Amino acid sequence: MNHKTILTGLNVIYHAIALLFLFFSIALNAQTQNPTNYPFKPVKLIVPFGPGSATDIVARTIAEEMRIELGATFIVENRAGANGFIAAEMVARAPSDGYTLLVTSSTTHSTNQFLFKSLPYDPVKDFTPIGGIIEAYYVLTVSNSLPVNNVTELINWLKNNSNKSSYGWGATVSQLAGSSFLKLTGTAATGIPYKSSPQVVTDLIGGQLTFVVQDITTALAHVKAGRVKALAVTSPNRIAQLSDVATSKELGLQGFNASTYVGMLAPSGTPTFIINRLSNTLLKILANPNIAQRMESCCSARLFVSTPAEFEEYLRRDRINWSEKISAAGLTPE
Repeated sequence: MNHKTILTGLNVIYHAIALLFLFFSIALNAQTQNPTNYPFKPVKLIVPFGPGSATDIVARTIAEEMRIELGATFIVENRAGANGFIAAEMVARAPSDGYTLLVTSSTTHSTNQFLFKSLPYDPVKDFTPIGGIIEAYYVLTVSNSLPVNNVTELINWLKNNSNKSSYGWGATVSQLAGSSFLKLTGTAATGIPYKSSPQVVTDLIGGQLTFVVQDITTALAHVKAGRVKALAVTSPNRIAQLSDVATSKELGLQGFNASTYVGMLAPSGTPTFIINRLSNTLLKILANPNIAQRMESCCSARLFVSTPAEFEEYLRRDRINWSEKISAAGLTPE
């Protein structure tokens, strides 16, 4: 066989391989762009907080329901730390193909931009809202070792022991709620940031922290088991599962009202048909009475049902709300 014959054969093989790759590329592109085929591979739900946090619990519930509805695997990945920067930036930089989504709260998309001079992501331009899931409230908790049993006693203790008082947080809403409580009551304590909310509760139980304003989802089991003491809830009305705990309004703490949402977003530029498919699926899931019951049981939260447009408007108003609260608390960007 001469060199010319060999080269001709190699050329034929090369073109055949190129055509094969082109065929698969066209087929994959057609599959990706076909609304009826999404999702045809696993979808990652990125959570900015650790396992056991309110956002994590909600994300795992929704992931399982979406698996059932859409017939694809939905994987929850916890990327905790840096006030949600890590998770939010990861999703902001991900391909806009619907296979990397963010399940998050006010921390990444409402408060961070007013607490930090710069962010590695743009909470508005880098994301497309899909829909809300729940709206949740917070509870003021203290260590069992602390000799107080109500808010008045806590205020007096803080005034007499400011040099050894501390509070912690794993998300900025908890930070702002704690700071707001101190300002409203004219007391002082050292603030300590944590990577995630469950770690905060662990140190509160251990007596390393004086108090924590924690999302009810994370705190509920510990309160009911008697591992920490609950002194007040930030909801407009009493929480059914903590019916003996007064609201901040009942206690005269006007302005001490913390709440947050958990919602789902996609990278900016994600095709509309994918956003609509995810939104419609989420709306169907949240219309299930069993889901409402599960959210009440695990999180003492109300469902936050919204279309992409409604969620986008909610986020806009939430940013304004937190901007005003942060300014009133006297906090400046770091």
